[in-house]
Amino acid sequence: MTGEWWVSFLLSTVRSATPLIFGALAVLLAERAGVMNIGVEGAMLGGALAGILGMIYAGSVWIGVLAALVTGILLGLALAYMSVCLPTDQVSVGIVFNVAMLGLTSFIFRVGGKQAQEIVAGVTTQIFGLSPFTILALILTVGMWWFLFCSGPGLKLRSAGENAHGAEAAGVNVFSLRIIVLVIAGMLSALGGAALTLGWVRSFSDNVTMGRGFIALAAVYFGRWNPILATLAALIFGAGEALAYRAQAVGSSGSSFYYLMLPYVLTLVAVALTGQARGPADVGKPYIRR
Repeated sequence: MTGEWWVSFLLSTVRSATPLIFGALAVLLAERAGVMNIGVEGAMLGGALAGILGMIYAGSVWIGVLAALVTGILLGLALAYMSVCLPTDQVSVGIVFNVAMLGLTSFIFRVGGKQAQEIVAGVTTQIFGLSPFTILALILTVGMWWFLFCSGPGLKLRSAGENAHGAEAAGVNVFSLRIIVLVIAGMLSALGGAALTLGWVRSFSDNVTMGRGFIALAAVYFGRWNPILATLAALIFGAGEALAYRAQAVGSSGSSFYYLMLPYVLTLVAVALTGQARGPADVGKPYIRR
């Protein structure tokens, strides 16, 4: 293996990991505020489709990104209403939301006709071989780490996830904070979907995310709810996916399905190694004012 092969493999790893990083940041931010964000997969699907449709019908990749962000806001508000305002069981909400988004995106994709099924130009700008999506993901990782652990608002956010009633007693509006956080998480998830369709595959298909939202969940648990560690975990999973595609490209022996399942096997191993990881104490618990 030459140096050129390794450089190409590293770039493929980062490209594969970019949607996972956005998804992991979305999960981490929501769970630090006390909301279990199982719906990240559905929000990524929505952003992936919105990005492609915006690119096709507006003729601009940046309009596609904007469409993904707007979709993320709407989906974040929907999740916030169900998870925070009602409130309901957050695991059930996430599962139903993912199934609903899988059906909705498939329906809209077919309504779009043949034009929606074409391969688009996508993001062609590269900085040192990295797409703007990747650079933004890395910047957001560092920014989120600083925000959560080095700023006053970050401390308030973490307190809502550790002890919601205590945070409310200290003057934090837990309802408003969680709604805002879920909207931001929706935008991050949608950006992850747009990074997949506009920054990588340049097209949309049914279930194009293929469980990447759940891999992002595993990255957060493996990274112990730390943005830096979660991003490193996403890079490990991205390396597995990049290796799987490269093994197929060089014609390695064995069924292609064995290589394609590699990132998911890595996810299972990571979850097993994580064991009983302790997340925020109040995550997943509906908040009701006393």
